[in-house]
Amino acid sequence: MNLSIIRIGPTENRSGMQYHAQYSLRSAGMANTRTRTLLAILLVFAIMLPLGAVGQAEHASVVQNEVSIVDSRGVVVSLPRYPDRIISLSPNITETLFALGIGERLVGRTDYCDYPSETQYIESMGDLFTPSIEKIVSAAPDLVIISNLGQSQTIDAIETAGIPVAFIDEPGTMEGTFRIIEQVGAITGTESQAKKIVLSLQETLEAVESKLSPEVHPTVYYVAGFGEWGDFTATGDTFIHDIIVSAGAVNIAENAVNWSYQLELILANDPDIIILPPMWGSTFEQTRTEFVNHPSYSSLTAVKQDRIITIDSNLMERQGPRSAQAVQQLAQKIVDILR
Repeated sequence: MNLSIIRIGPTENRSGMQYHAQYSLRSAGMANTRTRTLLAILLVFAIMLPLGAVGQAEHASVVQNEVSIVDSRGVVVSLPRYPDRIISLSPNITETLFALGIGERLVGRTDYCDYPSETQYIESMGDLFTPSIEKIVSAAPDLVIISNLGQSQTIDAIETAGIPVAFIDEPGTMEGTFRIIEQVGAITGTESQAKKIVLSLQETLEAVESKLSPEVHPTVYYVAGFGEWGDFTATGDTFIHDIIVSAGAVNIAENAVNWSYQLELILANDPDIIILPPMWGSTFEQTRTEFVNHPSYSSLTAVKQDRIITIDSNLMERQGPRSAQAVQQLAQKIVDILR
């Protein structure tokens, strides 16, 4: 308690001193009571301020979680918050979501979404081109992500059902791959992880490039299809072409488009190396045996010298977090087979 200072004049007696002292003490007590009351009020007000600030922060957080991107159609896709329930209708998008660490948000995929192995526990919505709209609606997703393999009528049907769709498709290059990962990161609230993945891809590609021989650029032919149905390859307008170039090789079909190629051109260009992924439903050995024994290809130098490389076609074809790994593997296989 703070005591008031009492000044006693000459005419003041002892009783006066006692009175003034008692009065001053009471006044001091009352003042302190008022002070304590005021402090209590201020304390309550001070406590309420942080609570109000917390409320504002929570509100700001909700506002901050509102997300929108401009997808590859030029359409603004807006969500009230980052999606918790996602359906991916593209294998490369499915791989990207798992790489971003949010595979648990997936509530739907396609029959072809087979990597990583955890995808087997996610319900399939059907094939790439005609997924079940009924299943998609029943899964109640916050967002459906689809890439270049999707059909416009599928997108229209999903959006008509009131479900947001993000169409994410970029050019078939490594730079396009980076943008796909960044776009998926932006719409799912995982931008920092997306940046880490892109940085890792860039570092891997730089490491591969630093080891490439400036003098050795073998010609290669990628077999996407062969035999009675015609010859199909990774033409210059495909993502696989970019992987081939990044691995230090020359694609003999770089000037062709739309996956189609002519047998006469294969024979005329006579590639140094054949890249032969297993055909659908076959093992590599089965595919290799069929290819080398086919009369159309038996005269190729690569066949005669057994310069045939096998590689996972999914690794080569999907623009996503494993794309740099595809370049790395192909570059090493080329070096090994030329030794």
